[in-house]
Amino acid sequence: MIFSKRVSGLQESATLKINAIANQLKLEGKTIINLTAGEPDFPAFDEAKKAVIEALEKNLSKYTPTPGVPELRELVAKKTNLQQPSLGAKPWKPSDVMVTNGGKQALFDVILTLIDQGDEVLIPAPFWLSYPEMVKVAEGVSVYIPSTFESHYKINSTDLKKSITPQTKMLIINSPCNPTGATYSKSELQDLGKVLESFPKIWIVSDEIYDRIDYTSEGWISFLEACPQLRDRTITVNGMSKSGAMTGWRVGWSVSPESVTSKLNALQGHSTSGICSLSQAAAIATLKLPPERFEVQRKEYLNRRNLALELLRKSAKIRVDEPHGAFYFFIDLSGVFVGNKTEQDANDFVQALLKDEQVAVVSGVDFGAPKCIRISFATDLKTLLSGCQKIVDYCEKF
Repeated sequence: MIFSKRVSGLQESATLKINAIANQLKLEGKTIINLTAGEPDFPAFDEAKKAVIEALEKNLSKYTPTPGVPELRELVAKKTNLQQPSLGAKPWKPSDVMVTNGGKQALFDVILTLIDQGDEVLIPAPFWLSYPEMVKVAEGVSVYIPSTFESHYKINSTDLKKSITPQTKMLIINSPCNPTGATYSKSELQDLGKVLESFPKIWIVSDEIYDRIDYTSEGWISFLEACPQLRDRTITVNGMSKSGAMTGWRVGWSVSPESVTSKLNALQGHSTSGICSLSQAAAIATLKLPPERFEVQRKEYLNRRNLALELLRKSAKIRVDEPHGAFYFFIDLSGVFVGNKTEQDANDFVQALLKDEQVAVVSGVDFGAPKCIRISFATDLKTLLSGCQKIVDYCEKF
């Protein structure tokens, strides 16, 4: 059977694959410590659940407008404007919002809308593993901008400028970052913005899905709050999966200039159309909650981060940078792959760890960091600390 070129080269999501293996082992009766999934372990807010029940009672089960119901688009525009007050006289309107089936679809649609065959997309590495695959479907070319442990897995203006060519069409920035937890400061984003000012044909896609899961002292900064001069070629992507603990509800969105939003509307109209009416009702209820309601989750993630980080740093063989956002540790195993193991990568380690210790983590190979692993601390503290201890012990004897 002959498949299209656009799908023949696609790789299965490594995170979803290893999570599925771990869950299958659990069904077989094995005790697995699963630290793979980028999924909050908190339940959705009670207000979201109540909103769904009320929507069902009102028979709100029909098709919704392709770009989302008006109230939800209005709330998304309001949230985005509050995070980007520097836009001043050019705030976002509800008509600039496209509601999608999760942030993943928003990113996919934006890339399909803006990237043609041969266009280059700049992606700081390590990166969320779906970015390159989306670019591949659009027949674009992913160009990775490497970062290091020493740079806290962030690129700078020099790195960016060196990577730009006449074929560059887009930069994807993700702060806080999956998989590293790296979070850019306002001044760091401004330095990148100054470079981009000189290249008016480059679009910027700012993936801000972890905006509420921030541990920095100065507070999280949206890309456009730092670089308002780039408003007319920046698309902000966000959603309810992480901050609202609503991964299965599939509510994401993009906020973009009118010229882009109209094309996104046309594309979505011929793919999924409007998203689930009940999910939109839940998202509306969640977006109406005051900011302090989200603090409970953030503080719990912070507590888990601090306790697990202390444990992980007991091994001299591994390096782990303190994540300033999201809920991941990105662990450098270069000190483990020494001697006769120098040719091995994180795939070997992940498989061995799952087999020998029944601990599931994600290899950094598909994140662009073959000597690293990612673990999620979006799980209960007992499970997290037990898993981290097993990882530390295993690294010492691997």
